[in-house]
Amino acid sequence: MRFRKTSYLALLLTAFILLSGCSSSNTSTPIENEKAPQTSTAEAQPSIRIGWQDSGYPSPFAFKPSGPGGYLRNSFLFDTLTWKDGTGVIPWLAASWKVSEDGLRYTFTLEQDVKWHDGTAFSADDVVFTFEYFKTHPFPWTGDISQIKSVSKTGDSTVEFQLNNKYAPFLSDLVGIVPIIPKHVWEKVSEPISYRDPSALVGTGPFTLKQYDEKSGQYWFSANDNYFKGSVNVKDVAYMDAKNKVLSLQKNEINAASTLNYREAEQLQKEGFHVMKSEPAGSAVRVVFNHSHQQLKDKRLRQALAYALDRTEMASKIVGGTPIPGSGGIIPPDSPWYNDKVKTYEYNTAKAEQMLDELGYRKDGNGVRQDLKLSLIVSSTSKEAQMMKEMLKKVGIELNIQQVDGATFTSAMGENKYDMALTGHIGLSGDPDFLRLWFLGKASNSFAARGSLFDHQQFQQLAQEQLQELDTEKRKEIVGEMQMILSEELPTLVLYHRPFYFLYKAAEFDRWFNTYGGIADGIPLWDNKAAFIDAKK
Repeated sequence: MRFRKTSYLALLLTAFILLSGCSSSNTSTPIENEKAPQTSTAEAQPSIRIGWQDSGYPSPFAFKPSGPGGYLRNSFLFDTLTWKDGTGVIPWLAASWKVSEDGLRYTFTLEQDVKWHDGTAFSADDVVFTFEYFKTHPFPWTGDISQIKSVSKTGDSTVEFQLNNKYAPFLSDLVGIVPIIPKHVWEKVSEPISYRDPSALVGTGPFTLKQYDEKSGQYWFSANDNYFKGSVNVKDVAYMDAKNKVLSLQKNEINAASTLNYREAEQLQKEGFHVMKSEPAGSAVRVVFNHSHQQLKDKRLRQALAYALDRTEMASKIVGGTPIPGSGGIIPPDSPWYNDKVKTYEYNTAKAEQMLDELGYRKDGNGVRQDLKLSLIVSSTSKEAQMMKEMLKKVGIELNIQQVDGATFTSAMGENKYDMALTGHIGLSGDPDFLRLWFLGKASNSFAARGSLFDHQQFQQLAQEQLQELDTEKRKEIVGEMQMILSEELPTLVLYHRPFYFLYKAAEFDRWFNTYGGIADGIPLWDNKAAFIDAKK
């Protein structure tokens, strides 16, 4: 099966939307007596209707952070100093920048004649205020602000960042993620999470929010006719709550959606829809091990479990297509940061049985290892968990599956009250610094076992070294060593890497593209606002 790839349209000209999140929004901002827009293919500016679900109130503090949908909705309204297109990091609110020889100082020259949605002029004061405000009121997505020593205004349109140490992903994973907010709005707000005044959504972005209906989880964005980067090439974008995306596409209720299911993509391509595959895949399903567990703290047991699981079959049956079994070093094989020397743990029940026997877990008359009772918590119905149960049964391990709600799941992860946990992630196609965040307890996503530390001195040292290495090739060597340690110690086991498929009607909009390295911190989706902008020459 061949999936169509859209050509890249100039530096700023392409990309778009999709995914989800989880936070604390209890209000909505509906426009009374208005309905979500319908597409008119005859118009020069088509309306885009995308299948998704509620991602929370899209202010910079109240969107849901358990998935990328909230961040991506927020990015339609608010801009960052840098952004990404199909080639990588590009200027955005910052027209240009200079880096000092020691790599500790970045000076940004800002775009001119930028206006906030309420007509107020954007200024260097807004940039300085933003990073000071986020120190007290943390941004709910990634962006390691602790790396910044100071931010100062050095001219009417220049801002200087002084870093504590050299920080390799500064342009992509810090100033390319953290949205700039208006000082004249937020300096008066002491509780930003609960702030729901219309001014909470005032940004500089290419869209304004016309409607958000929390009950239905639907959004309606309207084009900003005065956008500083260029003209917005669609009239409006709506996110619709589609329970069955395939059926909604077939019935023309939506004209774009994503899926992890290859078979759905294959079916709709036959029906005339266009399909794009995320490249790199950028997403993974993994098992998190509790290293405080009396038995699982022994890496030999974790390795035995890896050999006992047929992860290729799991990926093939659950998502279809060409399976990508999990890399022992976590970074997926299609990433430019991948180290092909890592241990892979190919399916081998004989090896698993041997290791379990050597660990002293003997079978009883029924073939069950009585001294090895393990539980796996999941936050939803999981085909992976059921397949794990059956596969581990073949080597004598009884696996107890505990399905809990999302709040209980994140609480258990944060408090180390679990044996194993099954979770999914995106962002693996982005900068490899996510390995430091995951395993040094700094992950913003609670599903990454936020706060837990991988107690391995060499890994921790390498994680800090790669952070400060500005030479890409040297940094790759360090990240490669980190992957070798992870594949040996297995603090977590990636079951498989999974691509997303984007399904759309090309006749209605055909400017989608894959963002190089994923949007922001590696989001492998098409919600890139650059797709909707005809950039100024």
